[in-house]
Amino acid sequence: MPLLNPAKWYKAYRFKKSQPAYNRANRDLELQLYGKMLKYDMLHYGYFDDPDVDPETISIRDVEDAQKRYAEVIGERVSDKDRPILDVGCGMGGLSSILHGAGYSIEALTPDENQKKHIASKYPDITCYHTRFEEFKGEHKYGTVINSESLQYIDLDTAFNQVDSLLEQGGKWIITDYFRLITSGKSKSGHTMDVFKEAIERKGWKIDEEVDITPNCLPTLRLINVYIERFVVPGAEFGVEKLKVKNPLLYHLTGDIRESIAVKADKEFAAVDPEKFAAEKKYMLYVLSRD
Repeated sequence: MPLLNPAKWYKAYRFKKSQPAYNRANRDLELQLYGKMLKYDMLHYGYFDDPDVDPETISIRDVEDAQKRYAEVIGERVSDKDRPILDVGCGMGGLSSILHGAGYSIEALTPDENQKKHIASKYPDITCYHTRFEEFKGEHKYGTVINSESLQYIDLDTAFNQVDSLLEQGGKWIITDYFRLITSGKSKSGHTMDVFKEAIERKGWKIDEEVDITPNCLPTLRLINVYIERFVVPGAEFGVEKLKVKNPLLYHLTGDIRESIAVKADKEFAAVDPEKFAAEKKYMLYVLSRD
């Protein structure tokens, strides 16, 4: 059995020592995966015009259309397409690409080196800054600043101060992100809604538009859960049972590994549970301006 073979363990050790330490900035495996899977290079829940669509009828094209529609919903809030736009935390450049293709003057910003390289290679016409937003010093001001699922990673006071310094007079700040309704939920990602609202008032901004788009995002989570319940979980259970029958010794030896994977899987599955998400968070669209 390979698992009990000392020569195999030695070769595995030598192989491990020969591999460089994983550095996401130099080799982003998730980015490589998403770049091959997603048509529009967009990493978000999408926007379904029909929130009640049956998840079992959603096709890959429907998901891609929802991702494009998400970009359109944001673009519809840009008051002047000729004034420059900054896409903060642009990810793989999907949103910037769609808006650029629609005639908007847009620039992108990402702290991720691989995302910067991806955009430079695939969307060479889009200016992309490789820096953290907190450290960005723009050469000019913008008519619109967009934070699409990126505000959650930025300190609120810093975000408000930075956008204030970058916006032209009468400019708009468009935010699409999820906000926590409670602090005791399983997921700790995202700013809490009440703290965000307090910051808006304290920093002297006003809400021009506030839209709860949670229902329009949930179909994607429902679809993911259908796949988990119908394919992922049964497939994993089948694999474990087959291992138990075909190789009881290996089944016993890998018990701790399977338990660790199960704990991690439960945590990941909980993050995409649509009912838990809706109970703990709201996915919001905000358009803010200065008083």
